[in-house]
Amino acid sequence: MSEANQTPKSLKAQITRTSLVLAAAALLREQGPKAVTYRKVAQWAGAASSSVGYYFESTNQLLYEAGRYNIQLWAERAENAAATAESMDQADCRKYLINLLISASLPDDSVNPAAHYMQLLAASESEDVTEAYRNGRVQLDQAVGRILKHAGVKLPAHVVGIVVDGAAVAAISEGREVREIAAELLESLVSAYEG
Repeated sequence: MSEANQTPKSLKAQITRTSLVLAAAALLREQGPKAVTYRKVAQWAGAASSSVGYYFESTNQLLYEAGRYNIQLWAERAENAAATAESMDQADCRKYLINLLISASLPDDSVNPAAHYMQLLAASESEDVTEAYRNGRVQLDQAVGRILKHAGVKLPAHVVGIVVDGAAVAAISEGREVREIAAELLESLVSAYEG
């Protein structure tokens, strides 16, 4: 990969490259990996199609960057929940544990849960996106682990993600409230690890 493709030197070039990544990330979230083409990304970014090829050696590289951006958004959400947990004393952290775990694990109310999970499933269409998501999941799990540790709950962080994702898919498929079902299952899980 050439240096020009990695770090543009001028501010204008950095802005252009960033706008292309943001457009690709939005396309990835809304329409899946197959929608991320040079032409469509350029159109969404308001840039020339040739600029996409200039900044990215391939669609695969662009997909990976878009996936990294998306998972970073989710990791930041989890990090914010962990920071909130760590600002509490242990008793309060334990009291609000379920809400903190849900905040770390699910998108906020502005995101349609079904669309969120559909785009995660669509990620399987691109090895580059799945790699970015797999790598980013480590940061998500670390943030969840910080919440659990501060609450004094010895539960593996990755299990929280599995339970929340399973609850979300079940709730969506049954027309139920995602956060409500996730909270019920997390309460049971935490109780099992405490008792």
